Amino acid sequence: MIKTQIVKEGRKPIAVLMDYKEYKRLKEIEEDKSDYLSALEVKLKNKKWKSHAQLKKELGL
Repeated sequence: MIKTQIVKEGRKPIAVLMDYKEYKRLKEIEEDKSDYLSALEVKLKNKKWKSHAQLKKELGL
């Protein structure tokens, strides 16, 4: 694995070089968190929920 490196301009960090696998892993974590927060928001906004069995019955499955 490539060691993560911080690129600076003077003392100010301006970029990061990291292993691509690590980058992908971090992106997946970010997407999972976004999906979770979105689902949580939908759940809090909707007060009418049906069970899986009720939904299957309504859809004739």
